[in-house]
Amino acid sequence: MLRISTARADRWGDKIMSVLREQQLEACQERLTRCPSQGIFSELGEEESRALFLFSFYAQEIRRHIPSRQELRSEVLAMVEWEASFLSPREDELVKRMLMGGGQTPLQDWDEISAAEALISRLWCTLQIADNDTAILQLELPLVAPITNAMLTPRYTALRERIFSFDATLHSLLYLSGFLHASVPMEHFKTALQNAHPSLDRLIARYLRSAFDYTQTAQGEILLLHPGLADPDHLLSTLSGLRPPETHLTREMMLGGMNGILPEEIASCESMRGALSGAVRPEYDEEEVLEDLRMMAKQGANLPEMREVLESMLCVLPTPGMLSALSQLHLQTVRWMGMPSAVLN
Repeated sequence: MLRISTARADRWGDKIMSVLREQQLEACQERLTRCPSQGIFSELGEEESRALFLFSFYAQEIRRHIPSRQELRSEVLAMVEWEASFLSPREDELVKRMLMGGGQTPLQDWDEISAAEALISRLWCTLQIADNDTAILQLELPLVAPITNAMLTPRYTALRERIFSFDATLHSLLYLSGFLHASVPMEHFKTALQNAHPSLDRLIARYLRSAFDYTQTAQGEILLLHPGLADPDHLLSTLSGLRPPETHLTREMMLGGMNGILPEEIASCESMRGALSGAVRPEYDEEEVLEDLRMMAKQGANLPEMREVLESMLCVLPTPGMLSALSQLHLQTVRWMGMPSAVLN
């Protein structure tokens, strides 16, 4: 999902991971309210067709005149059988629910709106708001048969297995580094698939935009972001003045990244989890609070800043044991590249 740039926040309470996520989902929800209610296979006027194009992935990919409605339909139909294999996990789940539900499904979880936006950007779906304010995602009827047929092929099964492994590796690298230039995984995946399709670049780029948080440079390059990275511009400017680090990724590091926690971080994380038990205000989730604090530590937040955020989420005064656990979390969490470190990691 696209990371929307906002005014740089000075207080950590305004840029912790849970706040960033909520801001992104609200921005996504706002974009969907402006999305045309009719799909590309409906009878559309010129302005409606143009609005659909500008909302779609095609607007980011086609550097020429705005295609006609018929050209867009042809583009969608030409790619759909391959594109079905390159959906993000949440998109894949929504499409299968629609196929089993007569072509539509209600959005059951707030996080599903980002996957819904991606499917609408593929020009596969439309979104309708029912009388009870339920959001209904609807698959375009001409795409039902080709998507169903594609999902029954051995190629689909083989590609989904590759993407599952690819997805886990990218999440691991993002946990270890905080961000990743999309050209690295794109080249790796293209090599693995031996350029099996003329539009493979577009298929992979759409998958990356759908499956990960990202931002784009002024040159249109995609940078994948860890959801907890608060200020990618600051990180990139810091790294630009440093020599490339010599990093040797071990099997343990990669497995830790896939699990979302490194072996050396486990003890302090468990201690902090125990300290938070029963002490968090009702509007917060204990695991979410713990993750917010860990992501602050990974970005070099100092101990007073972490304590300020912790206290804002507690329903009790912080105990000595809680503050000791916070100190250990601050010391033992491995920092991202370019971030100030409490200890040598």
